[in-house]
Amino acid sequence: MSLRFQPRSFLTLCFIALFAYIVVASADMPLQAKLYPWTIGIIALILLLYQLVRELLPPSEPETDETGVDIDFTEEESSKEGKRRALELFAWMYGFALLLWLIGFFTAVPVMVLAYMLRHKETLIMTISLPFGAGLATWYIFGHLLHLPFPPGLLLEWAGLV
Repeated sequence: MSLRFQPRSFLTLCFIALFAYIVVASADMPLQAKLYPWTIGIIALILLLYQLVRELLPPSEPETDETGVDIDFTEEESSKEGKRRALELFAWMYGFALLLWLIGFFTAVPVMVLAYMLRHKETLIMTISLPFGAGLATWYIFGHLLHLPFPPGLLLEWAGLV
């Protein structure tokens, strides 16, 4: 049995190193502070190690991939509408990351849910209740029960609101 190192295996090794560093670097933190990096880091390490084993070991059945790519796009995905949807999805993800940085976790979650409800023209009761519920659940679970110290956000710090 021979191992087959692929170029994408290098990327997998880089992510393994990154998440291993996160787990090791957070080892000296108090329990409340290291709970989040350990949870994410250990789960990611397990999945990445599984992925690395799958990449290095030869396949049990011969591959019949004629395209040479990992993912084939359907007609719908490669259409103009499919590309627009993909761009919108990435805009939502990067927008949420930007909101987290600018206004903090506890404020960004309900704002993001509200923006999503408004974008998809949900009913008034849904547009009001879901962001409120998401904000309340986020604060109660992560702030009150787990006492996770999320940063307040750059704009809130600059305004002196925290």
